[in-house]
Amino acid sequence: GTRAIVRRVLEFEVDEVIQAFTEKAIDRLDSFDKFRKELEGGMSQAAYNMIASQMAAEKVRKQELPKQLEELQKALTENSKNERVIILIDELDRCHPDYAISVLEAMKLVFSQSGFVFCLMVNADYLEKLAQHRFGELEAGERYLDKFVDIRLRLETTPENRESAAAELTRKLPLKIPYGDDKAFQLDAAAELAGKLAVAEDVSMRKVERILGEVELALRCYREQPLDISLLIYLAFNEAIKKEISTEFLPRAKITPSYAEERISTIINEKDYSRSGSKQIQYTNDLSKIVPELDTLPNERYPCPDDGPRHHPWVKIYKFLAPHYIPDHQKVLDGVAQFQVANSDEPSA
Repeated sequence: GTRAIVRRVLEFEVDEVIQAFTEKAIDRLDSFDKFRKELEGGMSQAAYNMIASQMAAEKVRKQELPKQLEELQKALTENSKNERVIILIDELDRCHPDYAISVLEAMKLVFSQSGFVFCLMVNADYLEKLAQHRFGELEAGERYLDKFVDIRLRLETTPENRESAAAELTRKLPLKIPYGDDKAFQLDAAAELAGKLAVAEDVSMRKVERILGEVELALRCYREQPLDISLLIYLAFNEAIKKEISTEFLPRAKITPSYAEERISTIINEKDYSRSGSKQIQYTNDLSKIVPELDTLPNERYPCPDDGPRHHPWVKIYKFLAPHYIPDHQKVLDGVAQFQVANSDEPSA
């Protein structure tokens, strides 16, 4: 029987022989060594090596690999009530097209073992287009992925889920020195803000991850500097979506140098500014309604002159805090962005 196979094999080109081995698995390979010797005498060494390699691969796939997978399954499920091994594959559609197709084929051929279950989280339409480009159009109604996928589920996101996910990612940020002791400067407040911005501005989770990644890098690079993490997140979202986000989400984000100058000018031009104590109280109360947390900051946040009189809170915020508060945080983000851009053309580590 082996000699008959050899004669038949030698009538074809090597590529056709390999194609035949690929399409029709060898069920019995007991005479593998004898078959190899018969081939060796009838064709070139290169052709023989190619076919022998293919036969060796088939032997591994049909005989050795199933045993190894069975042992792997037993090892992974030992002392477990469930004997299934579930393998999650994410973002396969973002890989090189050839690699993506190879993984699918390997998944079908190699892991068609009982006890192994694959869960693909992919853009199915994109993979279908890849397959059509690679293998051509299938018959009407047929899809390439149907060979690999038994059940398809579409998991739609909801605003609540997106808000929760963005908040959870924010809580993992490495904030070392909060800008103040008020709860408005803690991670929980920043997490709530990130969740609201993600939903209100319809930002995808992938983009949210990039935004929070920039904030994380800023926190790591400026570990010894007190930082308002909520303000960093607000500014980073602003930059990412290329639009001015309403300060209703973070009222203290309106305390820009220009806004402070305008407020000071308005207050000074009002009558009885210097003599009316009630006016001073009114200005302070108005500001406390908008940004009460800024009135509780440590004194070092306001570079006030030591030899001057005791300043009213609105003076401290508008005159001494506003000129550097938002600009300093923007510089932190710009510094990180500049670092990233400067290294974008370098080989990745």
